[in-house]
Amino acid sequence: MPRAKTSWPTDMEPVLPRELSRRVLMAGNYYRHHHPGGISAVVQYWAPYIEKLQYYPTYRLASLPVRAWWFATSYARMALRMATDPGVKIVHLHSAADGSFWRKTRLTNLAKVLGRQVVLHIHASRFKDFYTEASPRRQRSILRTLRRADVLVVLSESWRRWFESIGVEPDRIRVLRNITAYPVLRPELKQPDGRLHLLFMGEIGPRKGVFDILHAIADHKDEFGGRLLLSIGGNRNEEELLDTIRRYGLEDIVKFEGWVGGDKKIELLNRADVFILPSYNEGLPISILEAMSYGHPIIATPVGGIPEVVETDVNGVLVEPGNHEQIYRAIKKYIDQPDLIGKEGAESTRRATPHLPTSVLHHLRTIYEQLLS
Repeated sequence: MPRAKTSWPTDMEPVLPRELSRRVLMAGNYYRHHHPGGISAVVQYWAPYIEKLQYYPTYRLASLPVRAWWFATSYARMALRMATDPGVKIVHLHSAADGSFWRKTRLTNLAKVLGRQVVLHIHASRFKDFYTEASPRRQRSILRTLRRADVLVVLSESWRRWFESIGVEPDRIRVLRNITAYPVLRPELKQPDGRLHLLFMGEIGPRKGVFDILHAIADHKDEFGGRLLLSIGGNRNEEELLDTIRRYGLEDIVKFEGWVGGDKKIELLNRADVFILPSYNEGLPISILEAMSYGHPIIATPVGGIPEVVETDVNGVLVEPGNHEQIYRAIKKYIDQPDLIGKEGAESTRRATPHLPTSVLHHLRTIYEQLLS
């Protein structure tokens, strides 16, 4: 079923003007040049809407000495800035789990010593595991940092409830939706060829479920031959992925695109019919929100904030992590009933709208203004 082109705003007027952004220091992963990772993707999408963004990269994918240098340099620069500029009132820290959280603990402590308000923004898909697997002493340390923040930003209502359950005061927690860019719709790239075009984008590895997809397809490859094309975009473990495709004999069904960004990502999102990401844990993946904004039904798992945006038989299918049979049936649903793609895809578009930049950045502006008032 063809889908109509949707009109979206194309301008990038700042939602956070300079008079507000100059009062905020922000820190997190290096984000330029399509640096991988959820935090990097969020800041990439935020940056055009924040006039004169003051951002300090505390981590970059590199060797241990280089990573240590990035953190030490940003820590020193932020300390100097806060010590010399009384106009800076807020420090906004983007955190994952593990080492990322302990780096943000040091910056939280620095900011509080220097009298600044802290927005601690938790992106981690595996923060629950990080906390529950920690020793009691470490759990107390984690909770102490969470409570030191003036505002704890989380990605969904389910994450809000979880942080409340471990002892974070409810009035400190704000849900700020994850962001996705406005889609660049190019209907001319949609060329029906009798196959379901399935798209996976994410880190190549067990956690995102890509090998579960391959297993499910391999179990039914005779049925899927000539009816399915899975495109995979991602990085890490590329050789293992290619070896698995060869071992299962899926060369005619699965195409590995490598790491995708920019025009290539736009092309894949326009060509796709359905997006799939059967992860074992998540926050709220930007890749799912991107696919929804392009009008695709979603095959995913009910982890993290995903059930708040994807509902079975409404705009996709939720499957149990690691359940190959359920993955197979979800894919088969859209092969056998192609008319559902347009219907459920339209609902995905509707549900993606609150995650588009203007909505998200206006909410962020409100958080800042409430702290400053």
